[in-house]
Amino acid sequence: MNDISLTHLLDVAICAAEAAGKHALENKHRRTESTQTFDHDIKLALDIECQKVAEGVIAGEFPEHGILGEEGQTPKNSSPYDWVIDPIDGTMNFSHGLEYWCSSVAVRHNQKVVAGCVFAPAFNSYYTAHIEEEAKLNGAPIRVSNTESLRNALIVTGLSKEMENATDPHLDLFRMLALNTKKVRILGAAALDICRVADGTCDGFFETGIFLWDYAAAGLIAERAGAALTLYPRRDEPLGATVLCANEQLIEGLRAIHTKCV
Repeated sequence: MNDISLTHLLDVAICAAEAAGKHALENKHRRTESTQTFDHDIKLALDIECQKVAEGVIAGEFPEHGILGEEGQTPKNSSPYDWVIDPIDGTMNFSHGLEYWCSSVAVRHNQKVVAGCVFAPAFNSYYTAHIEEEAKLNGAPIRVSNTESLRNALIVTGLSKEMENATDPHLDLFRMLALNTKKVRILGAAALDICRVADGTCDGFFETGIFLWDYAAAGLIAERAGAALTLYPRRDEPLGATVLCANEQLIEGLRAIHTKCV
């Protein structure tokens, strides 16, 4: 990968995620300053600010690299590297003072994620990985659960921001998950959800209508912790996907549910 080490890339990802997360945490008194509201979502002034903070850290080390963020993009066609940023994942939680949210930064080389960090400031949790080392939480190795059956599994999911009515297929998916697992939980931050699968706290993750910045860093972390990650890209949105994540024993069951619900 040219002359940039994976360790250096991961260090910068950690610094960028930390800077974004700490900026949000230090300004949580401004958590209701919105720039846009939607039926099932909100956009905050701090979303934009925190991405700029993360971009500043990255540009200080790699000014020639591109940025692909939820709050804007800066492509650099001459570089094989780009950085995928979700400055505040779990914006709705954050805006209500619910502490389940995180900042996520990944770096890709030729569109392959090679390193990433998910930082959850309220818990002081740093989830990290690169493609040649095991996933870690605050420097200690983590591993997915060994749950063998969906009937005994705790699955985290989310309901799409694009839900329209009571017959929306996303609700059918939730019902299918609820009927075929021990428990389903909606916690509200996809990147942190996937990291909870990586550390074995939750057994699996299944969500439609999320985007590259939601799962780039967390997906790598989960894979390096032993998880299987399955992506079903959206035809209408090149950066969107349905994402399934679980250990090897559970992933087939989640894929079967997906097949029934599409």
